[in-house]
Amino acid sequence: MASRLVQFGLLAAALPVLATQAGAQSVEEFYKGRTVTLMVSAGAGGGYDAYARTVARHIGQHIPGKPNIIVQNRPGAGGLVMANFMYNAAPQDGSVFGAIHRNMATDPLIGEKGNRIKYDAMKFHWLGSANSEVSICASRADSPVKMFQDAIDHQLILGAEPNTDIEQFPIVMNNLIGTKFKIVTGYPSGTGVNLAFERGEVQGRCGWSWSSFKSQKMKWVRDGFAHVFVQIALKKHPDLPDTPLVMDYVKDKDTVSALKLVFSRQEFGRPYFAPPGLPKERADALRSAFWKTMKDDGFAKDIEKQKLELNPMNGDDLQALIEDLYKSPKNVVQAAIRATHPQTKLDKAKIKMVTHKGPITEVLKGGRTIVFDHHGEKMKAGISGSQTNVVVGGKKAKRSAIKVGMNCSVTYPGPGQRAKTVECGM
Repeated sequence: MASRLVQFGLLAAALPVLATQAGAQSVEEFYKGRTVTLMVSAGAGGGYDAYARTVARHIGQHIPGKPNIIVQNRPGAGGLVMANFMYNAAPQDGSVFGAIHRNMATDPLIGEKGNRIKYDAMKFHWLGSANSEVSICASRADSPVKMFQDAIDHQLILGAEPNTDIEQFPIVMNNLIGTKFKIVTGYPSGTGVNLAFERGEVQGRCGWSWSSFKSQKMKWVRDGFAHVFVQIALKKHPDLPDTPLVMDYVKDKDTVSALKLVFSRQEFGRPYFAPPGLPKERADALRSAFWKTMKDDGFAKDIEKQKLELNPMNGDDLQALIEDLYKSPKNVVQAAIRATHPQTKLDKAKIKMVTHKGPITEVLKGGRTIVFDHHGEKMKAGISGSQTNVVVGGKKAKRSAIKVGMNCSVTYPGPGQRAKTVECGM
């Protein structure tokens, strides 16, 4: 304990020196020739990841010094792992910024309480949001729910990722509207929930961003595999004029106020932020670069090509909106807190693993991602340095030992997910 206090004291003493050194360098000098990390609080393959990788391809040219931008996925606890990291452990010099789950902006106010939240959302530098979002609920065609009233009359089993909209929004609807959603939580990501949806392990998913659904899963609707039965936001999406809005089912004034506070984060559906200790001139440069990216024709075409949406909010407006939310009346905040907490214990997901085999065709991001050929189909898996058991030639190995051309057996929840084990021949 004493050694930790000494280390903390040394760090505190060094901070003014570091700040002085940072101030001596211009923004352009700092970023020139540097590699900057854009962290994403979600796993590969989902909406947050798709937006972040698109931003990464374009934002570097708008930052003074034109640094190289790399993307690093840091999923966990619905964004909480990354939010805590960015606040307490990330470099505070501008070399790291992030794309974070939208609920992380308001969770300290109305979400999970206790010692797991180790950040102050208002002290982050909010850079802006790439899109406002309307979320939806979707159900399998073989489930009893085809429209929202069915979800009040019948049970629907939903898959969820902990501490995210996918988990919190159906809890809110159960508490305030009387839906009968049975929530099975513990899936590692939204992509993991989608796999469970496809396999029939669950019957539906709520809190699903429409921009992600329509870019990735519209085939489900066209093929009659799934129904979109309600919108979760403060106003309808133009694409869905005939799909009911959850706010239409609430008339009580206090309930409406609580829902407005919970769903306000939809207005900044794809937020980007930087650590709190970032020098102001670098924070301003990142905020300016983000907005220039949002207005970049090349970026807009890239977004359109992926069938994503672009309805951005600049950093100043996002910072002001978050600060306003934290000024909400106490009774509204308390009502929102009650609404987001389940009345009964949620079921825990039993993650099913599959094993795919084939030759490694690509090793990406320093071994953090592998691509392999499984019966002629390209598969991708995440490799964790601490949580994936890697065996090469019968011996335990580091992920860096996996090389292109090796024949490997990959055990994981499904494509795009983190592998549990990877066993490769020499």
